[in-house]
Amino acid sequence: MLRRAALGLLGCLSLTVVAPALSFAQDKKVTIRIASAFEQTTDMMQAAKRFADLVKERSQDNIEVKLFAGGQMGGEKDIVEALKLGELEMGVLGTYPIVSLTPKYSFFDAPFVFRDKEHVYKAWSGKLGDEVRDNFKKNHGIRAIGMMGRGYRHITSNTPINSVDDLKGMKIRMGQSKPFIDAFSATGAVVVPIALPELFTSLKLGVVSASDGPFDQIASFKLQEAQKYIALTGHLYATSLWLMNDRFYEGLSAKQKEVVNQAAKEALAYGDELAAASEKALGEKLQQAGMQFTKPDYAAFMAKAKPAADKLFSEQWSVTTADEIANIR
Repeated sequence: MLRRAALGLLGCLSLTVVAPALSFAQDKKVTIRIASAFEQTTDMMQAAKRFADLVKERSQDNIEVKLFAGGQMGGEKDIVEALKLGELEMGVLGTYPIVSLTPKYSFFDAPFVFRDKEHVYKAWSGKLGDEVRDNFKKNHGIRAIGMMGRGYRHITSNTPINSVDDLKGMKIRMGQSKPFIDAFSATGAVVVPIALPELFTSLKLGVVSASDGPFDQIASFKLQEAQKYIALTGHLYATSLWLMNDRFYEGLSAKQKEVVNQAAKEALAYGDELAAASEKALGEKLQQAGMQFTKPDYAAFMAKAKPAADKLFSEQWSVTTADEIANIR
């Protein structure tokens, strides 16, 4: 009896040792190249590095991940095209793929549409996000691996903004995005399209007296040296999409897919934590530099911008309505 027990224990020990070695024995080794226009120091690429490390460890070196940050493989348009053609395995991008590949869903990159980060994530994980993912896959051969946060956009200004009425007549810098131009025009602001590299000089010369952007943009362009106030409107929560060539993904073994899926889930959650911590640290840095924060009622901004948003939903984003999105809880 003791002998049988010992043999049984030995069998269990043998299985425990051998199983991991066999997990990827039948799987062909593959390489995942991840390209991004964003620098390696960004939260997005730090999260991608975590993904690479997790994949390497859990696949027992069966899957190699190589990172190409800072536009080494081109800008976002180039990366999306390479993903579609199967010339690249994976990309870490902003929301450009939604705007360019599924323009009817580009409200994901528009101001005054979502209440906050949680609202964005619920929409992305629900019916509307499913439709974007299905479109990516069926029409472009791209699989959406997941989404992580990048931070809220706020308004900088020369004078404090305590309510949406304070925007009336204020000259504010915008890029060339129609949703931004239309929405801020609806609040009563005077929108002046200016290229981002010219923003600081334009503020100093008084061409404009306000701008919008996330904390990292405000800090990197040293707007604390040109502006005194930040209104914490959070009118858009910016996100990063992680995409993979679908044919490549489907060519992975079941075990390889499991490793990739779980590593992506954990790395994206890590990226969200990094983004939240960076946002907090940058906000404190800007306050220490002398910028004063105001917290106007965001609902009033959304109400002012709603007519412009409704028109965009009617003309460009006909897959849904502002009211339908507002009811996502």
